[in-house]
Amino acid sequence: MLLTGAVVAPLVLTGSVRVTWSFSAFTVLVYYALTNLAALRLPSEARRYPRWIPAAGLVACLGLAFWVDREIWALGLALAAAGLLWHVWRRRQASIRGERAN
Repeated sequence: MLLTGAVVAPLVLTGSVRVTWSFSAFTVLVYYALTNLAALRLPSEARRYPRWIPAAGLVACLGLAFWVDREIWALGLALAAAGLLWHVWRRRQASIRGERAN
């Protein structure tokens, strides 16, 4: 929670609603893209809709996500990469200690 606050605080302090809105839009669209990707990976018997619907959703969400200013999506991708690196590091640390990583 503190990390989230540390990321959001500078956005709010810029005083620019456009920057804050753009960053929010980018992250939500990436989230929706990941949801569509997960729907594409479902087995046929678990699907409610044909594959083309989540495929179109994935393409549309990614297209819209990268429509925002370059600085916004560069920051978003950098933060996502940092989160993935943190996740990998935590899993390795847990496996070294013989624990289950969350």
